[in-house]
Amino acid sequence: MKKTWKKLACALALALAFVAPQLAAPAEAADQPQRPILSVDGRGEANTQPDTATVAVGITTHADDAAKAQNDNAWVAGEIQKSITALGIAEKDIQTRNYSFRPTYRQDKGHENEINGYTVDNTVIVTVRDVKLTGKVIDAALSHGANEISSLDFSASDTRGVRKEALKNAIADARDKADVIAKGLGKRIVGIQNVSESTGYLETRRFGGNMMLAMAKDASATPVAAGSLSLSASVHIDFILSE
Repeated sequence: MKKTWKKLACALALALAFVAPQLAAPAEAADQPQRPILSVDGRGEANTQPDTATVAVGITTHADDAAKAQNDNAWVAGEIQKSITALGIAEKDIQTRNYSFRPTYRQDKGHENEINGYTVDNTVIVTVRDVKLTGKVIDAALSHGANEISSLDFSASDTRGVRKEALKNAIADARDKADVIAKGLGKRIVGIQNVSESTGYLETRRFGGNMMLAMAKDASATPVAAGSLSLSASVHIDFILSE
């Protein structure tokens, strides 16, 4: 019986030795003053050169006969494709996006429901992977029967580098602000408690159809300047200050 009590006493002593520090730790932590936190937002931006252009070419044909309207449109589309591939554009980068066929009606009074012809609208999307060829692609399309350049977009195929640069600039902006504020308060930055970030999308540059047609009419060769694309990023950092 005495041996049993001795075993129980030893077990209880070991349990108290383990639990006592755990109970004391929260109390000690509560006694320690929390270090001040400085919350700062930073914003950064980075630019990159576009390496891809997307041209939307519009082809509209009209005829009294439905088959002729369709055949005329197909012939023009074929001529445009041949002229563009001759510039070095791959066939896989020339795709039909929209195609519509519709009858047209007389507008004079008493004949409003009478069909007077047929119209075919066809939009061909051309992906230009050498932006220097963009103006030549537009000129080739217009000179071979296209009636419209509905849009022109410039984009970049790889955004990782510009995204990293924008984030670095945002972090540097946040740190600069934090250093100024901490110095003004007579304190130092001794650590970081929390960080969050938000990165935007690389915006494409878009030209409208009317602008492209005006440019094409005013010059023997359509002048196209790709320019640059920008991406912005923001960070929120909670800095720990010295006491």
